[in-house]
Amino acid sequence: MIEVLTLTKVFNEFTAVKGLSFTVNPGEIYGLLGPNGSGKSTTMRMILGLLRPTEGTARVNGHDIKKEIVKAKKVMGYVPEEPVLPERLTGWEYVNYVSDIWKVPRGVEREEDIEELLTLLDIKDASDDLIETYSKGMSRKISLVAALVHKPQVLILDEVQAGIDPRGAATIKEILNGLRSRGATILMSTHVLEIAEQMCDRIGIINEGEMVAEGAMDELKVQAQGQSSLEEIFLTLTGGPDMQLIAQFLGEESGEMM
Repeated sequence: MIEVLTLTKVFNEFTAVKGLSFTVNPGEIYGLLGPNGSGKSTTMRMILGLLRPTEGTARVNGHDIKKEIVKAKKVMGYVPEEPVLPERLTGWEYVNYVSDIWKVPRGVEREEDIEELLTLLDIKDASDDLIETYSKGMSRKISLVAALVHKPQVLILDEVQAGIDPRGAATIKEILNGLRSRGATILMSTHVLEIAEQMCDRIGIINEGEMVAEGAMDELKVQAQGQSSLEEIFLTLTGGPDMQLIAQFLGEESGEMM
């Protein structure tokens, strides 16, 4: 379980996250959505202990991130939006290195688990290649393997399906659905609203660091005055495109083309 309790983060004079509170329950996929710069990644990094909150706190399986961050980290797996990986290691070496950090016992079972994950994510054939040769999608896949290798109870995924091919995205979806059915707590962000609508049990929409709506799709429709799709709900709550500026731009472009 993840409990976020009035989390606030101030950078100099800029408040990136403003008193954010929400809960992610075991056996649930919770989608954290918002425009670029809305505070999603900052919130995730505070839960992970990578950033210290200015105010408020969070609890991960009952462990307060301010007081018991080591215990909290032991139950979490994380895939960042932009993975930073050791390029001079092979994929296999990297996953085994992470396994050692998590103190996953060496032996046949560990190797079989790693091989299974590599095969599932269609990266086994590249596991003996240096990470520096990996594409963005492959880097994200090997990061997910490393995040799952110690069988975490809580997963935090920041744009995990970005840059992934359709087959890989479908595989990740099924893996996450399977982990949810086993009681895992999953917090994910995505800019692909169809993914959020299909996968998430509940969704929190944040804008300028504040929660503007939260709930299952039916609850969000009510909060967004009856809008039917997640895209319509999102744009209603966070602001849609400036149609006047678009029309002005298109008018100018049309004039130039004439």
